[in-house]
Amino acid sequence: MIKKISAVILSLTLAIVSLSGCANSDKKNSGSSKKDSSVSSSDESSGGAAGPSQQDTQEAQIIEPSLTIDGNKIDTTDYIMCTIDGVDITFDEFRFYYYYNMDKYASNYGITMDALSETEDGFKTFMDDVVLCIKQELVAPKLAEENDLKLDEEDQKAIDNNYEKAKSNYENEEAYLTDLKKAYLTEDLYRTMLERAQIYQKVMTTLFANDGKYATKHDDFRKLVQDPEEYCREIHVMIPYYSQVELDDSSAEGYDDMSLSQKAGIKQNAYAALDEDGQKKAKEDAKAVAEEVLKKAKDGEDFESLIEQYGWDTGLEDPTSGYYINKGNTGGYPQELMDGAFALKENEITSELVENTTYGYFIIKRLKVDMDYVEKNIDSMISNYDQPAMEDVFSKKIEEMSVTYCDNWDKITIDSIT
Repeated sequence: MIKKISAVILSLTLAIVSLSGCANSDKKNSGSSKKDSSVSSSDESSGGAAGPSQQDTQEAQIIEPSLTIDGNKIDTTDYIMCTIDGVDITFDEFRFYYYYNMDKYASNYGITMDALSETEDGFKTFMDDVVLCIKQELVAPKLAEENDLKLDEEDQKAIDNNYEKAKSNYENEEAYLTDLKKAYLTEDLYRTMLERAQIYQKVMTTLFANDGKYATKHDDFRKLVQDPEEYCREIHVMIPYYSQVELDDSSAEGYDDMSLSQKAGIKQNAYAALDEDGQKKAKEDAKAVAEEVLKKAKDGEDFESLIEQYGWDTGLEDPTSGYYINKGNTGGYPQELMDGAFALKENEITSELVENTTYGYFIIKRLKVDMDYVEKNIDSMISNYDQPAMEDVFSKKIEEMSVTYCDNWDKITIDSIT
């Protein structure tokens, strides 16, 4: 049952832009990309901390909240752990992020709390990350206050609906409250998070979209996307090193019926298992195929047909729209691919192979920007284009936040919070 709550938390409650401490960086799979390139592929959008609420229900146990200082239990009722930019952070709220961070350290970095205790500054760094996570949550409310954005009746209805929807997944109140405890939450804290999530959505739609204060204006973007020095539209045939690996019988079973993404996964695993000589041969074979494709492209064969026959980029299984790449924002694309694309004129094909040591070989064709496509997707394209600027706004707000710690802060040890 705990996942029922965590799904709401993930999509609604902790939808603050991930900048560093809480960021779950989802690196691009080498067989896939995004259509509008401006946004980074890390989870630097709206899906930050799922934290300890991702644990399986069967494994999750209720840990009674407590704070112990110098061997003495502290009454945590209304206890303020720290004050961030004028906002009091209660023990309950701090504890949620404390356990989220603990889970992140273990799952993302393989670092346990025991390992942290063995380093001189390990626990201090951990606590700083907890504070950073909370700061990130407070950016949207800060921006809302600065811009006089308030939750209206419709917003309150949305919050109430999300709250009731979460509760409706449970047979009774007791089961619901039990899962809240397993997720290191209280009802009050859960409601607060839902409110912050709604504020975040309001800030994003009002200030960072729809010609808002921090958004690129639609007319400006239309001009920008047609500037060949700023944007290019390209398609490519990607031939990864792993693509030419020979599969053994067990790996090859059912291979022909798999999706391109599944095939890429099988090939990548097989490539990773090769020794140095085996990987060298795979690279040589991939280069030979790429050179064959390049020759066919130069000889005038249909480029989209070449993508369909030889390409391994899952984002180009339908190559008709291609990728729109902004020169000032890599968006997770290899720099070599960007440089190669921008060096071309419209309808021109690269004269030689473009190589990236992660992705392999590219044969690139630059296309004319399709303004019909841009008009249909202009809001998402602007959002992607504005992503770095948005992250900069959030980063600056975080840097401006002052923190006042409780008197016991320096006495908190790795064993103090349960």
